[in-house]
Amino acid sequence: MKKMPVCPVCGSKDVSRTESFYHCNACRSDFGRKPYADDGTPLIDAITGLRYRSGDCIQGSLRARFAEEETCVLYEVYSTYTGEIKKVAHVLTLEEWTEIKRVLLEELYVYDWDKNYIPPNDGREVDGFRGWELSLIVSPDEEYTSGGFGEYPVYFKGFRKLMDPLLSVLKD
Repeated sequence: MKKMPVCPVCGSKDVSRTESFYHCNACRSDFGRKPYADDGTPLIDAITGLRYRSGDCIQGSLRARFAEEETCVLYEVYSTYTGEIKKVAHVLTLEEWTEIKRVLLEELYVYDWDKNYIPPNDGREVDGFRGWELSLIVSPDEEYTSGGFGEYPVYFKGFRKLMDPLLSVLKD
């Protein structure tokens, strides 16, 4: 039996299965529906690229861009954390790319993430240098973006676990 996911909106385990998606009984959010692009294409097939950024222009940042071509996916990772620009480019097969998109949509529920993650205004100091942004690109006119400063979605650690092998190419 498949383990019940936690709600990507509030992190609650009080989740129930409803036909083809999930419902959070704590925050009343629905998630896990099969997402579609504006033209009606399943999003898993419509995504042609991905952009990810963490860090900032003062302390340095890590960036990755993925672009689907006819026979493969080109991706480049670059970092400015050391004070210099390090950049590496690699290639994924279309099968590897499809699996990444499947995990993003069906296990990490990226489509259901909030657009902005900002710490509550409760007097705590906010580390503005921990900014991040993730964009799923469908076309020049359509993309799905989430981002934040010092706050992260429930499934962000899973996202980093998925991306870390691809981002680690800078270490080689």
